[in-house]
Amino acid sequence: MAKNIKMSIAEKARVAITNSSFSPLESIKQNITVLEELKSFIPPLLDAELAQLKANLLANGCKDPLLLWETTKDVIGLGSREEPAYVLIDGHNRYGICKEFGITFNVQLLSFNSFKEVKEHMIDLQLGRRNLNAQQASYLRGLRYNTEKNDVIDNLQGKKEEIDSDGQNVHLEKEPKITTAERLAKEYNVGEKTIRRDAAFAEGLEKLTPTLRNEVLSGKKKVDKNKIQLLAKSNEENQSIDDIEKVDEILQQVTKEKSTENNQIDIAQEKYNKVLSTINEAYQTRSIQAFEAVEIALQEFKMILN
Repeated sequence: MAKNIKMSIAEKARVAITNSSFSPLESIKQNITVLEELKSFIPPLLDAELAQLKANLLANGCKDPLLLWETTKDVIGLGSREEPAYVLIDGHNRYGICKEFGITFNVQLLSFNSFKEVKEHMIDLQLGRRNLNAQQASYLRGLRYNTEKNDVIDNLQGKKEEIDSDGQNVHLEKEPKITTAERLAKEYNVGEKTIRRDAAFAEGLEKLTPTLRNEVLSGKKKVDKNKIQLLAKSNEENQSIDDIEKVDEILQQVTKEKSTENNQIDIAQEKYNKVLSTINEAYQTRSIQAFEAVEIALQEFKMILN
């Protein structure tokens, strides 16, 4: 992987907070913020995995620190810029178990420049150290692509322009253009088409409620991956589908709408061809009847467009 996760953590680490009751930062652990938007980046554990984690924590304690993003509440939309915020970005399962059973834990503060940077770090952290199933890995790669695809700097890489003093565009031939999909494909050692399919898969999963999405990713609910990818093309709102059976119903509607759209396109093409044919005939014959036929054909074509 292009990024060295351990080095990244070491570089970003602000401070490790111990369990000492004398630490003035102890209160941070009592004010950890869990954002559902970021929690969704953590692939769910199977029941057996969660039970094993719980047993390990109860027997051995929580040895690895939870990772917190040190920021301010205005950045996460929960308050003012004067109020500090400590957002959990790694260790969600351990945090829940520690809170439930009163297990002591350590935390480590990290600093990031943007929400986008936090998401990228979380995705890379998961892909770099966890035993993920194929769907979970696909989902994470797709999330990474979808968070970056609209980034202006990335999309314009190798295509930069500057305006000279005369107002003319000067093209700078510096680097060949590389798309987001190509860059991520190289980073994760997969094909570019795989990244684009991952993106559709992640977009389709976002249509599901968090609970159903986690059940699909953990394998509790079985659904064909292609169906989830097709779901991305539907007009359903995000997090609106709460039953796996609704997926087939929605896809049937999408197929029906697509068929109707294709029929309309075919009819429009037929009318357009008729317009061209009548214009050609009018040009050849120069007859009144031919020009009237052109007018009728144009009106029929306009009706289809409306």
